[in-house]
Amino acid sequence: MIFLGPLMAAAQTQPQNSNPLPDAPVPPHASAPELTYAQSKWYGVVDPGRPYHPLRPSEKMVFWLHEEVSPVSLVPAFFSAGYGQLTGGDPKFGTDSGAFGERLGAAALRESSMRFFSDSLIPTLTHTDPRYFRMGSGRPGKRAEWAVERLVIDQDDKGNRIPNYSDLGGRLAASALAMTYYPSASVNAGVVFKTWGTSLAGAAANNLFMEFWPDIRDAAFHHNRKSRHWQRAHPGQD
Repeated sequence: MIFLGPLMAAAQTQPQNSNPLPDAPVPPHASAPELTYAQSKWYGVVDPGRPYHPLRPSEKMVFWLHEEVSPVSLVPAFFSAGYGQLTGGDPKFGTDSGAFGERLGAAALRESSMRFFSDSLIPTLTHTDPRYFRMGSGRPGKRAEWAVERLVIDQDDKGNRIPNYSDLGGRLAASALAMTYYPSASVNAGVVFKTWGTSLAGAAANNLFMEFWPDIRDAAFHHNRKSRHWQRAHPGQD
């Protein structure tokens, strides 16, 4: 759930255009302002219709730090620790009151390392872009397919589609690293791959959120705006 924290910030969705692929590179003569992680109105996401400009290596290396300081960056860790506490699953710290704190600490460290590997270190080394590129329009089923496919398809700094080494490799590396601070009962290859698979499922859900949240937000905002207008036009009527 690498992006859930930063992406909860409200933002204005950019206008759509007829571009069939949101991650298609823009011709060199385009004069629109550069879009970087610091300038994007919705952190970590590139909307269709925006010019594509790759992040600088220094921007990629601090990308995860911006995610870490989000006020809701610990939400995935709390969810993971709570679920493990209820089910007694890995990491096997037990089920007493102290175990929850240990689970929470381990989950927070695991999520942070996943963000570091997937969003900073590996994208810097492989010249890939850690941001999510929205499809933004079309049939919901096609957009959902697009979002899930982003787990295995990435974009390099030239705008070309390549295998998503960053997410797949970064999450696997963080899952393996977790074996250094998990209790001995949970240190085995099975737990590594289970942790990896769970993190990929969370990433897929997060991609779906990033793809559709602007539509849900805008529909709700438009509905609320219409409701306020009706109330002003019909005072005293509910």
